[in-house]
Amino acid sequence: MTNLKEQIQNLAFFVTFLSVFSPSYALTKTILTNCNIIDGTGRPAARDMVITISENKISTIEKGPYKSIGETDREIIDLKGGYVLPGFWNNHSHLSDLLPDVNDILGKENTVSATIRAGRNAMDAIKRGFTSLRSTGSRDYLDVYWGKAFKDGVFIGPTIYPAGNPIAAVGGHGIDDYAWPATIAINGPKEMRKAVREHVRMGVNWIKIMADELKDNEIIAAVQIAHQNNVKVVAHAAEEGAYRAIKAGVDCIEHGYDLSDRTLRLMAKKGTYYDPTIVCNLSAEYITEREEKIAELDLKYNQDVIDGRILVAYADERSPSRALKQRKILLRAQELGVKITVGADSNPLGEIGLLEIEQLVFSGMTEMQAIIAATKNSAEMSNVLETVGTIEEGKIADLIVLADNPLKHISNIRKLKMVLKNGKKVDISFPDQQTSFWKLYFKEFEKEE
Repeated sequence: MTNLKEQIQNLAFFVTFLSVFSPSYALTKTILTNCNIIDGTGRPAARDMVITISENKISTIEKGPYKSIGETDREIIDLKGGYVLPGFWNNHSHLSDLLPDVNDILGKENTVSATIRAGRNAMDAIKRGFTSLRSTGSRDYLDVYWGKAFKDGVFIGPTIYPAGNPIAAVGGHGIDDYAWPATIAINGPKEMRKAVREHVRMGVNWIKIMADELKDNEIIAAVQIAHQNNVKVVAHAAEEGAYRAIKAGVDCIEHGYDLSDRTLRLMAKKGTYYDPTIVCNLSAEYITEREEKIAELDLKYNQDVIDGRILVAYADERSPSRALKQRKILLRAQELGVKITVGADSNPLGEIGLLEIEQLVFSGMTEMQAIIAATKNSAEMSNVLETVGTIEEGKIADLIVLADNPLKHISNIRKLKMVLKNGKKVDISFPDQQTSFWKLYFKEFEKEE
C-alpha cells in the first residue's frame, strides 16, 4: 500500500511539473514592444510603450524600451513604432442586410442563406479592426447564434451584442416599406411585453424598437421589461419619436433625424447615447468630399472597394439640406455632452464601419473624439467598459495595431497591421481564392446567354 501511495504522489508531482515547466502547458505571455498607445480614454498618445498580455488580459503597461532577459514563456513582438488602440465597435449593424440589394436577394432567400452571409460579414469585420459589434436587428436571431459561435470559438469573429428582430408598430418602419424579413409587428403594450420577453428568453443584450410609430405605452412597456431583465433598448427615431422614447428611458437613439435642441439637451441630461449613422446621411457633395479626404493618404485599394462604398453611399443619398442638418445635429450633440457612438448601418460591416469613424471627423469632430466614440463610449453603452473599450491594465486584450497615427489623419485607421482578440492574434489576411463580399453581393449576377 505504501508503494502504491508513493506512486500516486510521484505521479501527481510529475503532472504538476509538466503543467508548470512543459512548454506545451506553460502560461505564455505576449509582449508588444516599441509601440505608441492611444488608449481610448482621451489621454494623449503615450510614446515608446510596452504592453504585456497574460492569457487574454493586459497585465502591465510600462514605459519602454523592453529589456528581455532570455525568457522562454513569452512572445515578443516589436511593433516598430506602430499605434495600439482598443478594438473598434460598430454599433449599428445588420449582419445580413444589403443596401442596395442589387440582386433582389433579401425578400427571396431563406434563413440559411442569410446566416451564411451574416457570418462572413462579421468575420470580415474583425479583419478590418472591429472586435465588437452591436446588432440593431437581424432576422431569426442569427445575431444571437453567431455571437455564441464566436464566443465558443467555433469561428474567430467579433463579440456580438445581439438584438434579434427589431420591433415596430403594425405598418411601421421596416414592416411593409422594403423587402427585409426581420422586423416584427406589435399592436399594444401587451404584445410588446410578449415580444420583449421572447427576445430576452432567446439571449439578446439589446431590444431594437422603431419608435416613431409606436405609442407611448408601447415604448414604456418595452423599456420596463427590458430593464427588468438587464437588457437595454435602442430606438430608431426621428425628432418627435426620439423625444418620447428618451422620456420613456431608452438607452440609445439611432439616426436621430431632425433632433431639436430640446431633445439633445434631454439626451445629455438623461445620459442617452447617440448613434448618428452619419455615413448614411450624406449628400453627393459630402460623398465626393469623403473620397477626396481618404485619397489624401494614397492608399492602395481594390477598385471594387471604392466603387462599392460609393454605390452604398448613393443608395442612401440625402439632399444637401438634409445632410447639412444631420451634420449640425451631430456637432450640437457633441457640444452638449451627448455621448456619441459609432454605427454604420450598411454593409459590409468592416468597410462601412471605417467610413463612419472617418465621417465623424470629416463632419467636424476631432480625431480623438471619433476614436473615443468607436471604443470607450461604445463599450460603456453596452455596460462592458470594466472589461473592454480602453487600454488599461486588467482589461481584456481586444486590440488593434495601426502603422501610422490616426490622430494626424483619421484614415490611418485603414493602415491595419494586427488585430488581437482575447489576447490572441487574428489572421487578418483575405485569401486570394475567396470571393470578395463586394463581388458576392454588390455586383449584378451575370446572366446566361
